[in-house]
Amino acid sequence: MKSTVFSAVAVSIGYILLGWDFTTVLEANLHMKKEFDLENGPSIEGIILAVSVFGAILITIFSGSLLDWLGRRAVLIYSSLLLFSGGILMLWSPNVYILLLARLIVGSGSGLVFTSVPIYISETSSPDMRGLLGTMPQFMFIVGIIFSYCMVFWMTLASSLNWRVMIGSIFAPSIVYFAALVFYLPESPRWLVSDGKISEARVSLQWLRGKDDVSGEIALIADGMNIIPGMGIGGHAISIAQGQSFIRTSTSQLSRYSSLYWHLSDPLVDLLGSIHENMSEIGSVRNNFFPAFSSFNFVEHERVDEHREDDDGAQQIREAYPADEDNNEDGLQTSLLSQAATAEGYGSNAPFTSEGSSSYLRRHGTTGIVQDLMSSLHDHDIEEEEEIREVLSHQPPVHNMESTRRHPSRHQIVRLSETADMKPKWRVLLQPGVRHALCHGMLIQALQESAGISGLLRYNPQILERVGVVSLFSDIELGSHSTAILISVLNAFLMLPCITAAMMLMDICGRRPLLLVTTPILMSSLSTIALSSIVNMGSLAQAILFQLTLTICFCSYVVGLGPIPNILCSEMFPTRARATCASFCSLSFWFGRLLSTYCFPVMLSTIGLTGACGVYAFVCSIVLLFVYFRVPETKGLPLELIAEIFKFSRQECL
Repeated sequence: MKSTVFSAVAVSIGYILLGWDFTTVLEANLHMKKEFDLENGPSIEGIILAVSVFGAILITIFSGSLLDWLGRRAVLIYSSLLLFSGGILMLWSPNVYILLLARLIVGSGSGLVFTSVPIYISETSSPDMRGLLGTMPQFMFIVGIIFSYCMVFWMTLASSLNWRVMIGSIFAPSIVYFAALVFYLPESPRWLVSDGKISEARVSLQWLRGKDDVSGEIALIADGMNIIPGMGIGGHAISIAQGQSFIRTSTSQLSRYSSLYWHLSDPLVDLLGSIHENMSEIGSVRNNFFPAFSSFNFVEHERVDEHREDDDGAQQIREAYPADEDNNEDGLQTSLLSQAATAEGYGSNAPFTSEGSSSYLRRHGTTGIVQDLMSSLHDHDIEEEEEIREVLSHQPPVHNMESTRRHPSRHQIVRLSETADMKPKWRVLLQPGVRHALCHGMLIQALQESAGISGLLRYNPQILERVGVVSLFSDIELGSHSTAILISVLNAFLMLPCITAAMMLMDICGRRPLLLVTTPILMSSLSTIALSSIVNMGSLAQAILFQLTLTICFCSYVVGLGPIPNILCSEMFPTRARATCASFCSLSFWFGRLLSTYCFPVMLSTIGLTGACGVYAFVCSIVLLFVYFRVPETKGLPLELIAEIFKFSRQECL
């Protein structure tokens, strides 16, 4: 799994660039006004900030189609090129028009990064690590803020400040980002499967998982995309679960529903959550130094003799589960609920090999054709070798009809690109499950930005000067503005341990409990900031209370409402519609960012910081209610099963 972690870290470098640009542009605005003689003209501050958001909105409209057409990896590479070219233009920028063009290009690259990175991480991570790695972009975003604040602090101490270097230096980390994407990042195996490239998907997944036998996971991915007609992971499970009664549930399980756990966990996940236990990752590590070339520039030839020794195991599976039993209601139609209760008996920690994956898929409601599919994935390499030998000897290929009868899905999978059109259609968005998930994702992304924490982060130095927190550090003999930037650096450093804790807890506690715990803390801290400005307690006490509550506000945000909406929006959609739906969710976020960019300075000048924080506290209360009633838990579940959850209401699953 080291390769999976490395890929997540490499792709998350893009969020360092987002954090870098997030903080430097506002500081640069203070100095570019004087050079372009715009102090008495239109407000350049709002224009410079808004034009990058407009660029992000414009590119996000097309990002879903680009991700499905070009692939996740190619779009990420193009985003790094956009950020690099925008940084070079900002370094030059002889006039305000070139500067606005550069900001538009940087905004376009930021929009691609914001949409593509969570999708790539969710599609390449295993279920037991997806939460940890999905929090990595938020960690990198704060790292970018720290780097940019440190650079701005150093430049404020100099006699002359070059604002072009401040915002244009983003081109340097863009080069590192481009190199990491080109040389070390494989393509998403789920996108390759959806594009009909099963062989390349297997190579990519083998490198990501660090083992050779990934046939079971590829079969699960193919099943979740409905490559085999009539297949559905979640539909069978829910239909059986609907007919079961909770009378068979033990007293200890029922007592849990009346406790605090019932309020923190989603009932649907209590029903299905223990299905997918952590499975050990055992296998040889592939030591390919440049693994990405196979999926970007070249077509990799299949290795033909890796899994021959597994034929005996596959034969034992077919003997243990004959074809007559595969369609038997007493045999295969076993609900996920009953299997979850006996997961330990089936050996949930078994390796994800051909035999283990067969029992894994059988326990989770798939039909007998999936077992044939997994066996066919092993036998396909042998058939390729036989066909190559026949071609070299100028003999026509002889097809084994008996093998075809044994594995009816073989040619359907091997020749997927010729027989199936897996490209997403707009009508997929109208399906009940996808439509409900899309509404949930767009709303939670809009609420995330409407909570106002991004405005507090961006205007942190100015707010600290306005409230008088800089007076607490008057002994260090710095200017008030430099002191405010130094305090902002300290605040950002304090957020790093909190994000690290969130990464550790995301796959242990789950997304939903973290949101339900941190959102009230966020709401309380914003309310305290609003009330501290009303109550007369002295300037020193007010400054201390403000700094303390602001730090708590930032820390609670980066644990819950900061990373989790992006994680959820990359998990809750089926692969065929994931990019399109995620682009809609990103649009909701960027429109919220545009509204926040214009509204936050206006609120500071009209209703003040007290009124602004009061409004944001009210928005957080809406977030809390929405999460409690509508957001399910996705911890530990494969993406193919999460996409099925939204097809059914809570009442249907209880």
